[in-house]
Amino acid sequence: MNREALLEVENLSMRFGGVVAVDGISFTAYGREITAIIGPNGAGKTTVFNCLTGFYRPTGGSLVLTYDGKTFRLERLRGHRIARDAGVARTFQNVRLFAGMTVLENLMVAQHAVLTRASYYNFGGLLGLKRHHDAERAAIARAREWLDIIGLTDRADEVAGNLP
Repeated sequence: MNREALLEVENLSMRFGGVVAVDGISFTAYGREITAIIGPNGAGKTTVFNCLTGFYRPTGGSLVLTYDGKTFRLERLRGHRIARDAGVARTFQNVRLFAGMTVLENLMVAQHAVLTRASYYNFGGLLGLKRHHDAERAAIARAREWLDIIGLTDRADEVAGNLP
């Protein structure tokens, strides 16, 4: 098995004023393997993920992501470029679904920013413009693709609050 480094974190540090949240952590995550960061509350796990995803700019160290022949120095990218260019994003522990909406509708909400821009900040929807309808169809297709990937296509029209 060929072990290729996917993510190399070296000497990562994060300080908030006089508080040292992360102090020189290093690890390598390899492709097609599971890597975990464990520790007690307050150990800095969330801070590490916030540095990886651009919520925080680390005060020291390097974060190198390599895949598909591309290398990204995450500590040098602005937060929004980490998600857009390197494809690194995070989810939160507490999922906040709209319990009264369907699974598909919840995935549409996740695309709200794109749909809003595509419909001229919702004026296109009010006026019934083609651009709005095209963007909505594309968002539904994207949501269905996500459901296909995780094997939940058959539950698209179920109310999210009824799911386990």
